[in-house]
Amino acid sequence: MITKKLLLMGSIAIMGIAFTACSSNEDLFDEEAAIKQQNAIYAANFEKRYGKIDPNQTWDFSTNTPTYSLVSSSSITRTATSVETADFTFTKGTMDIQKEISEYIAEKLPKGKNNSDKGRKFKMVIRNDFTIVPIYQGCASYYWELWMTVDGVGEHKIWSKGEDLKFRKVGTNDYQSVGIGQDGMDSKKGPYEVKAPTYTFTNLPVGKSMSFSLRVWTEGYDQCQKFYANPLDEANHPIINSSVDQWMIDLQDNVPVPDGLPEGYTATIIGCEDAKTGDKDFEDLVFMVYGNPVPPTERVDEVIEQKTKRYLMEDLGETDDFDFNDVVFDIMYDRKKITYYYHNEDDTEPYNTKEETLPNLGVVRAAGGTLDFDIMIAGKKVWSKSDVKTIKTTDMINTQPGYNPYYVLGEFNPIGYDAVANNISVSVENRGENKEGVLTIPFPEAGEAPKIVAVPVLTLWKNERVKVPVEWFIAKPQNNNQ
Repeated sequence: MITKKLLLMGSIAIMGIAFTACSSNEDLFDEEAAIKQQNAIYAANFEKRYGKIDPNQTWDFSTNTPTYSLVSSSSITRTATSVETADFTFTKGTMDIQKEISEYIAEKLPKGKNNSDKGRKFKMVIRNDFTIVPIYQGCASYYWELWMTVDGVGEHKIWSKGEDLKFRKVGTNDYQSVGIGQDGMDSKKGPYEVKAPTYTFTNLPVGKSMSFSLRVWTEGYDQCQKFYANPLDEANHPIINSSVDQWMIDLQDNVPVPDGLPEGYTATIIGCEDAKTGDKDFEDLVFMVYGNPVPPTERVDEVIEQKTKRYLMEDLGETDDFDFNDVVFDIMYDRKKITYYYHNEDDTEPYNTKEETLPNLGVVRAAGGTLDFDIMIAGKKVWSKSDVKTIKTTDMINTQPGYNPYYVLGEFNPIGYDAVANNISVSVENRGENKEGVLTIPFPEAGEAPKIVAVPVLTLWKNERVKVPVEWFIAKPQNNNQ
């Protein structure tokens, strides 16, 4: 762990507040001295768990990487509408894939050839239940995961490289696993018969758009594991290749369906490229989507490009709690809508684009405390927990096991937001018997024991009373925002 020097002077202590999720002492803040004492205890406990704090240690671990998403069907200024309340079913199975499908892949996506002209930015529209089947894994050293994003619902991991996928060359007896390294299937040496995992989705909201993406780790499986152990370390962040920025190809022309499916089933085959600087043959991963009928694909004519910071807050209640889930909110900034113009509906390459600046957007994801609080931007209130009339301020929201990381507790306009300065703070009602007003917790200065940290948007917060791991604060942030 890096050496960190803890400063235990009163000047480093940011104003604190006890959320009752973490403390039962109702008179904790009756005296100003008690506040300062709790700050010092918090700092000492932070040092005990995470090590000494270097005076230059800062607490912005976010990245400057833009992401691309579909324009919401309800509003172009939103990245999410509301989380669907209806549960969907996700069922895993297996399927035999006949050689004709392998031959189709070899014909449509010849290995080593630039197949970009066959692709387009695309999405699917949910009309009915459907099944996703990884059917081909090329010879590539990168490690990846396949994800699906449904508008208003969120992301769902479908499959990891090599998972339950086996193949054999036609005319041979034994199936072999594709593995997670560079060994895989070579379409020039086929055709192949495949035993493939299937992933069937039922009861997803009809009419919603969905897209697909690969999370790619260029240094392989170990780098992926390091990322999930410490998502704050930018060195292990994945590359995101998605269907909305043309790193996947949807093949719909006379696609063969697996043997044994009832009449009426149709399929789309999707080829994926794992490297933005690669050969663009789009056969690193090939998967099939089938249904009765298959959900239609549509060309994407507009996307939202944006950067996102996620803020996690910890309070001073139980001074060794460190779950950093008392307030969780995202701020999307540097946002723009990109519109693509085509000569006709069959074109895959736009002849022109238009960029439109969108306002920044704040989304509250979770509230693990039991007091009212205000989110402040540049010293001005932009959102309060008490604004949500469907909950009580004493409710703990979206921090229990199985929480939804795409939940929208509320939205706000972060007017005046500065991503470099992190000019955010959280103000909380003072619950002391002889106190009035609020106590304000600002974004921490360098060298302070943090009660707020900025993290990449892929970072998940912890359940109640689950401490964030020590690994989170090992790597120094890059501070490369803007």
